[in-house]
Amino acid sequence: MKLNNVLVLHKKSTYQLQAEEYKDERFLELLRSGHESVQRVKIAHEEHISTIETVKKELESRKINFRIMPRADLQEPVKNVDLLISVGGDGTFLDASHSLESIPMLGVNSSSSSSFGHFCFANRANFGARIDGIRDGTISSYPIMRLELEINGKVLPERPLNEILVAHSNPAATSRYFMEIDGVKDEQRSSGVWICTPAGSTGSMRSAGGIVQPITEKKFQYLVREPCIRPGDSCSHLRGFLRRDQEIVVVSQMRTGNIFVDGPHIECPFGLGDTVVVRASKQDLIAFVDPDVNKMFQSRTLADVECK
Repeated sequence: MKLNNVLVLHKKSTYQLQAEEYKDERFLELLRSGHESVQRVKIAHEEHISTIETVKKELESRKINFRIMPRADLQEPVKNVDLLISVGGDGTFLDASHSLESIPMLGVNSSSSSSFGHFCFANRANFGARIDGIRDGTISSYPIMRLELEINGKVLPERPLNEILVAHSNPAATSRYFMEIDGVKDEQRSSGVWICTPAGSTGSMRSAGGIVQPITEKKFQYLVREPCIRPGDSCSHLRGFLRRDQEIVVVSQMRTGNIFVDGPHIECPFGLGDTVVVRASKQDLIAFVDPDVNKMFQSRTLADVECK
């Protein structure tokens, strides 16, 4: 693969934001006192800065043209580059993925002491070898399913790579909605609905009791959180898998509901009567990942669940 132009997108560390930019007095006080809540912040910051310097050095030594910018400064889709490199953790990778169409992506875990880096195929120690493998073709990219959200007839520009949560804006309140799959409609009350890709099945979906899928699988999954089913009632749609040609329709019965996309940074109002249609995106993310990365989370064999 030719790497003539590369974009390096990096996060700002917690230390950079709280201590250097915001100069948060409470944060600085906790740092000075050595409080346990911030003990690893400075270490993670130093690791992060070192990783950025390593990425720059390795690209320069290979005479690969690149530009580098904080992820917060990216305001438009990425174009005219051969590869996007995210430097941070999974949050940085997810944010960066929303700006890509067909350009491939490589994640670099910048701080192993503070970030798990599930999507990150590279780190400070192996970054040079990963770049060499990508250039000579010994490392392959894989298509990773993303979702598409259509809210009140308008398609959201961001394609969720991990998951979405449809819920009340107040976590202590009941989420009320209709859910429809293949013409079968439920009226439900719960604490919300998780809908995730195979890539996202190791996160909140797994914690909520969902099934871990291989990252390259082509079905997406949904699970109703804490369903409130009254005696004598029943629900057709509490959990399951959907094929690429299927979709979930959710209609809000909440005055102040929300749809959370890939974490807390993208939040869409979902008020009374609003409708969201969730389907697999036609445009997968092309990423350099370990195709077996999800296996470490599989505590049980992936069930061959019937698509409903």
